[in-house]
Amino acid sequence: MNANINVFKNKNYSLLFYGVLVSNVAHILFNFVMSLYVLRISEEVFGKDNAPLVQGIYLGLAGLVLVIFMPFGGVLADRVNKVRIMYITDYIRGAFILIVGLIIYLDPSASVKLIFLFVMNIVLGLNSAFFNPASGSLLKFIVTEEELPQASSYLHGSMNLQNIAGLILGGIMFSTFSIYVIFFINGLAYVISALTEMFIKYDYKKKNNLEKTKVFVEMKSGIKYLYNYKPMFSLILMALSLNFFIVPILNNGFPYFIEYGLAEEMNYLFMGFLTVENWYSIILICFSLSGIMMALVLSRQKKRNSYGTALMKSIVGFGVAITVLAIIMVLYFTRVLPINITLILILVACLLLGLASTSFNVPVQIIMQNNINPDQLGKVVSVSSVLSQALIPFASLLAGIIISKLSIVLLYVVCTLGIITVVVTYYYKRSYIKL
Repeated sequence: MNANINVFKNKNYSLLFYGVLVSNVAHILFNFVMSLYVLRISEEVFGKDNAPLVQGIYLGLAGLVLVIFMPFGGVLADRVNKVRIMYITDYIRGAFILIVGLIIYLDPSASVKLIFLFVMNIVLGLNSAFFNPASGSLLKFIVTEEELPQASSYLHGSMNLQNIAGLILGGIMFSTFSIYVIFFINGLAYVISALTEMFIKYDYKKKNNLEKTKVFVEMKSGIKYLYNYKPMFSLILMALSLNFFIVPILNNGFPYFIEYGLAEEMNYLFMGFLTVENWYSIILICFSLSGIMMALVLSRQKKRNSYGTALMKSIVGFGVAITVLAIIMVLYFTRVLPINITLILILVACLLLGLASTSFNVPVQIIMQNNINPDQLGKVVSVSSVLSQALIPFASLLAGIIISKLSIVLLYVVCTLGIITVVVTYYYKRSYIKL
C-alpha cells in the first residue's frame, strides 16, 4: 500500500466514515443494553427458566427478517441510489426507536414493553436488510482501487473503535440511567447519521429498464454469480456452518453468564467499583481493542495477489479462541474454575478472538470489492450475507431452548464440537487456496 495515500482526503469516504461512526456507536450501545434488558423483561413476564428461550426468539426474529428480506435489499442496491437507501432507512430506524423510547418512558406493563420490543426488532431488522447491502457495496464506488485497502481497513478498524466507545457508554449508562434515555440517544444518532449520509455523492447511473427486470431474476443472478465463484462460495458455506455454532456462545451464552453467573456471585474481581454490566462491556471491549490493533497492522500491508492462506490461518485462530472460550465457560458452570480466574481467562480469549476476526473480515471485504463485477456487487454482498447468516435465527432459537430446557453446559459442548468439525473440514477441502 502506498504510504502517501490518505483516504480521508476523499470527501465522500469521510462522510461515510463519520456517518457510520455516529450511528454505530449508539447502535452498539443499544444492542449491548438490549441483550440484557430483554432477558430481564422476559424474566418479569415468563420467569427465570423461560427467559433465555424468549431472548432466543427475540434474537432469532431479527435474523430471520434479515435472511428473508436482504436478497431484495441487494437487488434494490444495484437498481437505485445506494446513498438514498442508506439515509431513508436510517431515518426510519431513528424515528421508530424514538417512538418506542417514548412508550417505555410512559412505563406500561412488562408485557406491553416486551411486545413493543419485538415489534421494534422486526422494524430494525427489515431496515437493516436494505441498509446493509447498500452500505456494503458503496465503498467501491467512492474510493479508487489504490485507496481501497486502506479504506476497507480503516472502516473495519473504526467499527472496533465504535464497539469500544459504545460498550463503555453502554456499561456506564445501563447501570446509571433509565432505559428510555438510551432509546432517545440511539434514535437521535440514526437521524444525525442520515443527515450526514445525504451529502455523499457517487457516480450513480439510473437504469431505464427497471420495470422490465424481475426482482427474483436479479436475485437468481446474484446467487448464480456467487455459485460460479467457487472459492468464495465455499468460504460462505464455511461461514454459514461456523456461525451456527459461534453465535449461541456469544449472543446467548454471554448475557446468560452475566445475568445468571456473574450477577449471582457473592464476590468477584473489582466488585467494589465494577458492576456486572461494566464487566460485560469490558469483556466485549477486549474483542474490539485487539480488532483495532489488527486492522492497523493490515492497513499498512501491501495488496496481495492471494489471501487464501492468510484467511485459513485466521479461521483456525478464531476456531481455537472460541473453543477455548467455550471450555472456560464449561469449567465455570461445572464449578471447576472460580469466578475471578474465569473473568481473566475470558478477557484473554476475547483478545485472541478480536485479532482473528479482523484478520479474516478485512481480506474478505477486499476480495469481494476487487473481484466482483460492480453491477453484481450489491446482489452478491446481500446473497453472501444471507447465506453466511441463514442459520443464525435457528441457532439463536435452538440455543434458547437448550439453555431453558436442558443446560448451558450442553450448549457449550455442542458448539465446541461443531466448531472443531467445521474448521477441520474446511482446512482439508483446501478451496481457500484459490482466493
